[in-house]
Amino acid sequence: MRHYLTHLNIVFTVVFVLVFLIAFGFLPREVSFVVLSIYIGYLLLAPLRSNVELFLRSIPFFIALPISADFDNLNIWRVVLMLVFIRWALEKNRWYYALISVFSRKGAWEFIKNKRMEALGILFLILAGASIFVADDTGAALKRWIYLINAAFLFVVIRSLILEKPKNAERFMRSFALAGILAVVIGFIQFFSAYLVPPYNFHWWWGQIVSLNMYGQNWSDIVTDFGNTWFSYAGNTLRLRMFSTFPDSHSFPMFVIMTFPAIIYIVFSKFSLYTQMLTISLKKAFFMAVRDRDAWLIDGGFALMNLALILTGTRGIWVSVILTFGVIGWLAWRGNTRRLAVLLSVIVAIYLMMFPIYFGIISTPQFQESGASTGAFSKRVSSIIDFGETSNAGRIAIWQETLKSIADKPLLGVGVGNFPVVLAQPLSYMLAGSTAHNLFLHIAATIGIPGLIVFLAMLLEFARVSWRKIKESPCMPLGLYFAVALFSLIWLMGYSLTDAALYDGRALLGFMAFMGITVGLYLQKRNNAKSAS
Repeated sequence: MRHYLTHLNIVFTVVFVLVFLIAFGFLPREVSFVVLSIYIGYLLLAPLRSNVELFLRSIPFFIALPISADFDNLNIWRVVLMLVFIRWALEKNRWYYALISVFSRKGAWEFIKNKRMEALGILFLILAGASIFVADDTGAALKRWIYLINAAFLFVVIRSLILEKPKNAERFMRSFALAGILAVVIGFIQFFSAYLVPPYNFHWWWGQIVSLNMYGQNWSDIVTDFGNTWFSYAGNTLRLRMFSTFPDSHSFPMFVIMTFPAIIYIVFSKFSLYTQMLTISLKKAFFMAVRDRDAWLIDGGFALMNLALILTGTRGIWVSVILTFGVIGWLAWRGNTRRLAVLLSVIVAIYLMMFPIYFGIISTPQFQESGASTGAFSKRVSSIIDFGETSNAGRIAIWQETLKSIADKPLLGVGVGNFPVVLAQPLSYMLAGSTAHNLFLHIAATIGIPGLIVFLAMLLEFARVSWRKIKESPCMPLGLYFAVALFSLIWLMGYSLTDAALYDGRALLGFMAFMGITVGLYLQKRNNAKSAS
């Protein structure tokens, strides 16, 4: 028991409980300043590594600060992450060595050569910053640019700390995995508790109580009166989606998928049964898994995480898993990586086996429209979820307008944070989910084609380093981590063909953590290999 009573666990538990009490209206929103004070106090007293662990665990649970009546949506994560980055930069004069590595003549070339992902990320932010000068609303563009830089701090800190101390990688993965697991647990509570009350009551309560306390008045008004993705409406059937503590049902499944590599790595490196599966015959591994009680519990937990993805009702997530077959096929074609292909196939098989359970759940009476009052609510919901349930025809129309805008302004786009201009909408629609419904078109329209090329180069670099590590250690937990990371990236980017939810704060932070851990692992292992030679 004492093993779990660490300062990190105690502080996280206190923060988690306070956030829960604030979100559900048991404590006033002003207590969020107490939560921020706890983060700052821990930042001053605990090691930097522990602060990053606390931050990773907290990603699904950060809340907004009610600074004033007109400005009550500044999320705690932005303040905490900025302070974490400042501490990282000041400790050991890291800021000085970072500047030398980027701006000195010799150092800049070495930086570009050996740290391509970081160099591409800096170039992407430079292009995003340049787009501010062509934006209709420079204020909105500047805010979005600062927002992207703020989120990028997490990647920088995680990558750096893993390079300095390899053990940090596993610590960060444990905390990131915990965040994903807790988000799913809360998701199931959110999903099934909604059927204890009529849909209208749930909609009002989650919009006017939980959303207000978590994200501020502006977002509360949007999801209550303008649009949300909490419900899907088809014919005479009203269905609630799972979205946990996230603002919508799109960013939640993306975050969960991002935690898969960390979860699977922890399982295969910490449980001897799973470690053996990477080296013994597949037949023997199968029978061991069938007979082992712990294996059933772990596999059952992972199955519930996959069920959570399906219960979001996000069709893009459902369909884009098909693209992961390319990764599985490539690994199966390579002789020494076939075992990894089998393990990834098991992940997909578990995911697909959850669909009958999903259809069983949605066929229950709670998911069927009955009664005049429910019917009236269904019609109301169908009229306010348009931005989340854009029809295929609507998406095609948006893509057409976006392509026209890209052709008209190919170099710097309309400006970061100014996408509503493309559709001739008020800029306030950006907060309500006005996007290109395609991450790649969205980037090209707002930052320009050069920005899209740089982003694609980052993805290719991620794939390159992942494949390199897979080949080097195909039967080790590390090789499995990179295989699942590549698998997850393909799944995420496939979904991003129909949505731009990666820009949401929690999804973006998850992506920075996912990339930071992966790149840090790659560079750390490569540096070790160089030192050994």
